[in-house]
Amino acid sequence: MINKQERVKEIVQVGNSAGVILPREWLNGKARVVLVEEPLNIRKDIFDITEEYLNDIMGIYIVGSYGRGDETRESDVDVLVITNGINKKIKKGRYDVLLISDESLQKELKENIIPLLPMLKEAKPILNSNLIEEYKKVHLTKKNVKPILDLTKSSLKVNKELINLANKGNKLGDSLSYSLILGLRTLYILECLKRSKKWSTKELKRLIKNTTGSMEAYEGYLRVKAGKKEKRDLAPDEAQKLHDYLTEVIEKWDKWKGKRD
Repeated sequence: MINKQERVKEIVQVGNSAGVILPREWLNGKARVVLVEEPLNIRKDIFDITEEYLNDIMGIYIVGSYGRGDETRESDVDVLVITNGINKKIKKGRYDVLLISDESLQKELKENIIPLLPMLKEAKPILNSNLIEEYKKVHLTKKNVKPILDLTKSSLKVNKELINLANKGNKLGDSLSYSLILGLRTLYILECLKRSKKWSTKELKRLIKNTTGSMEAYEGYLRVKAGKKEKRDLAPDEAQKLHDYLTEVIEKWDKWKGKRD
């Protein structure tokens, strides 16, 4: 139990060292400093996690929010590992590691660019930066965007039924928020890929706010993603705005000429 004289503080950089900023009224007193959470040592941790596969590893890359540089203290560390024949997912603590064979990666990029092409575009190399340069040149085609567009359309049909079933004034659950925001996030990233633009959580949140005037759906999305207890806080009109926006974007993608193979 933390008493009145105890504080949990962030450790910050102080010159060439690290320190803790304390209340001024503590000046000239004595304090006990205890490390309650070790800082991440991403490079070391990744090599420790993948040690048994090192002989088959061709390249290692930090992706996701840490790859883009917009991580928070709550962010997981997503890692893409290109291998010689190994396909496997590893979850250890805050690390989500995807091992995928070079052969599988090439095939997947031809057939479905989500989520692998965005990972490659935002990747921060830990090992073998040259390997992914050719993969980053993969273009969007009618073929490799079709699976994710079809999946989004299918989800929208289910979401529409849930919105229609909601009685006026009743709130909707986080599972619907998660589905709608995931769809929006996917289409936002697709649009960025098409325009050769960078994407970020900040811009995604701005898009959500501009579309609905609220961040309630995004909060519900985060609760589901983090495995927290779900709530029913989503207003039907907010859900409808997201659904209408996604439908409009999908219609534009259906008209997209794109490359055929």
